[in-house]
Amino acid sequence: MRIGISNNVSSNIVIVGEDFGTNHSISFDGSNDEIDFTSGELQTALNASSTNFKISGSVSVWVRINTTSANGQVWDFAIDSANRIQLQYKHNPTPGNNTTDGFTGTYRARGANRTANFVTSTKLEGDGNFHHVVVTWDRGDDNEIKLYIDGVLKDTSALAADLEGDFDDAADNTLGQADGTGGVEFLGGTSFNGNADLNGFVDDFAVYSTVLNNSAVETLYNGGSSDQTIVDTVGTIIAHWTFNEGTGTIVTDRINGFVGRFGTGSNAPTFSTTNAGG
Repeated sequence: MRIGISNNVSSNIVIVGEDFGTNHSISFDGSNDEIDFTSGELQTALNASSTNFKISGSVSVWVRINTTSANGQVWDFAIDSANRIQLQYKHNPTPGNNTTDGFTGTYRARGANRTANFVTSTKLEGDGNFHHVVVTWDRGDDNEIKLYIDGVLKDTSALAADLEGDFDDAADNTLGQADGTGGVEFLGGTSFNGNADLNGFVDDFAVYSTVLNNSAVETLYNGGSSDQTIVDTVGTIIAHWTFNEGTGTIVTDRINGFVGRFGTGSNAPTFSTTNAGG
């Protein structure tokens, strides 16, 4: 991974709560840790006519997986249990059998899954590396979901239907996991129904209203997680959580100030200086 470092920010981007100090990631311990990104402001942005996030969009994130015995949800944008877009690490339970060891991006519309998958020939767990993972979806011209790992397109699958409902539908008004049947949830580190808790680190979580192409994804990967100007320029960005606060229980998106809140008590993840920027 190549890292570029720059403190310059495009003049047309409003920077909120930016911190060029110590680079941090978020550490999830594999047991109910979560960040709840659900807010009325973010919901409005995702559902805006100029955005239409359920029809087309992209999410970029850096992920490092600890040795674990379970699947782990990296992020989950859910209207309800039948309509959601998500990224999950898939644990391989059988040594030597890598049929399930990798990442899966899912576009679940009206109860039917369409997935883009990556299966490794070597173990991801405990390899000590952050991997850049991008999921894109387009129900418009191309009608497909794509999964990129470390700058390379790994899988493409056709989509079959639009998500039912809207991202600005009523949230369930609880912090974190719902019961799988509640309102809108945007979560990191766990899933809408509280399954598949992540054991690992997450860094530089960026959300776009546009479908990033191969060149844009490669640019993000080659730039690494330290050059925030690259994140701003490859597509129409909605939010970018750097997680560089380093303390507290709230993380703030540097583009529009959207807030993510840690789970409470034992459900709270922690900041870590183990990060994708080196």
